[in-house]
Parts: sequence; structure tokens; C-alpha cells
Amino acid sequence: MNNPTYRLRFFFDYNCGGCLWCDNDASYQKFDVGVLDSEIYDLNGNIVQEAKIKLPSLIRQRVLELDKLYTESLNWNDPSGQSLWDKAQWESFYEQTRDLHKQISLALGDDFKIVYKQT
Repeated sequence: MNNPTYRLRFFFDYNCGGCLWCDNDASYQKFDVGVLDSEIYDLNGNIVQEAKIKLPSLIRQRVLELDKLYTESLNWNDPSGQSLWDKAQWESFYEQTRDLHKQISLALGDDFKIVYKQT
């Protein structure tokens, strides 16, 4: 097995639409900053920047589902307050993200090391 060129962090941030972020110089040089697996839209809903990393459609769909689910954990009326989720909901979310992390790692191949940071 070769030494991966690109190291990425895997985690969801509220309403970012993706879960991959640069984590080494090579990845920053190639992809720059921001969420890498999400398109950027203008206020009219038009894509102004394609995703820097294209994931297979089934995996991309799962990313979007978990991104939406993650936003439901936050109390938007009191963001610094207690989560709306209980322990079982968090455990279910973490289990789903670990599975997705594995799928993405396999899909991107040996040039990428995907570091799980969802906590």
C-alpha cells in the first residue's frame, strides 16, 4: 500500500452540504479551503462552484441525508445550549457516519487518507 498524498478530515458542520475538509499541505494546494464535496450555490439556487471532490451519486446522496439529519441536532433558537438529540440519537448518527466514512475512504482510493473527526 502506498503512502496517501491527500489527507482529509471527515466531519459534518451545520448546513455545509458535505463532510470532507483538507488536512495536509498537499490537499490544501490541490483543493484549497472549505468543504470539498459540496457545490456552492448563489442566492438563486444556481451552482457557482462545482464540488472539488466528486463522490459517487449514492454516497453523495447519503452525505446530503446525514448533513440534513445533523442540522436537526442543533437548537437553532439556542445554538450554544443543549442538543435536541438524546444519547441514542447521537449514537445512531455516529454509527451512520462511521459507515459513510468507510464508504468514502474506499471510493476515493489509495491517494487519500480520510481521518474520522466526527465527535
